[in-house]
Amino acid sequence: MAAVLTELGCWSHSWGRGIHVHQQRIYNPLMDGLWSDWTPLHEAALQGRLLLLRRLLSQGFSVCVSTVNGVTPLHEACAGGHFSCAKTLLEYGADANAVTIDGATPLLNACCSGSPALVNLILKQNSAHHPAHSLASPIHEAAKRGHVACVELLLAHGVDADLELDTGTPLYSACEAQRTDCVHTLLLLGADVNRGRGLDTPLHAAARVGGVREVSLLLQHGADGNCRNSEGKRAVELTQQHSPERLLLQATGPCSLSQLSRLCIRRSLGQHRLSKTHTLYLPHTLHNYLLYR
Repeated sequence: MAAVLTELGCWSHSWGRGIHVHQQRIYNPLMDGLWSDWTPLHEAALQGRLLLLRRLLSQGFSVCVSTVNGVTPLHEACAGGHFSCAKTLLEYGADANAVTIDGATPLLNACCSGSPALVNLILKQNSAHHPAHSLASPIHEAAKRGHVACVELLLAHGVDADLELDTGTPLYSACEAQRTDCVHTLLLLGADVNRGRGLDTPLHAAARVGGVREVSLLLQHGADGNCRNSEGKRAVELTQQHSPERLLLQATGPCSLSQLSRLCIRRSLGQHRLSKTHTLYLPHTLHNYLLYR
């Protein structure tokens, strides 16, 4: 008992600091209201303190304890990118599908932290792929942060590459954030090159932020430079005068017949059948061309 009191005694200093940061928001866990039910288990998970986490669980702290806005210790372990803490919590029965009032799941937090091992761990628990909130989803968070491996894992587990939220599709988010590698990965794995945010396409987003590499990739994958957004503007009209992306868009002509054929076949196959292109029995060279290899 004395050992437990000694171990828990460290919390008096930590809690005394009062101010913490959670998902880019400042809060005080001792304040009345949303964070008044913050527990040592939450803190241990967020800080990655595995030994203390195990001791707290062995002493009877509930693995499913949550704040009034639904934040569980598993949420915090995932937000901190702490694989061992998350694994331990799951072994004790933590809910991998727990959702906060903001729509955040452990999977979403794992994607924010950018840990492929952690994302894979949560996915193995049959975690819900789709968001409970219209402003965020795991694949959007991974895409806009440049976490390529996390994007690949999500798509391999059947997540929709073209899931469109109020903020657009994952490809649109990656273009806005100029995450070139994620843009490339999404396109290779079957994301719709012209689907963005309403009438605003990924090409509009890339042109607006000056993403010349993203513009180049989108054009290579068949982006339509003549699409007009809700303001009636084409992507080229959103670029700066004499900018590389404007010159690139102005120089782009019609697609070649081979490119049109590739785009047509890829669209017909769709995201979830691109991995089965070997069943087409194409010559090796054509198969590689179809997959942009």
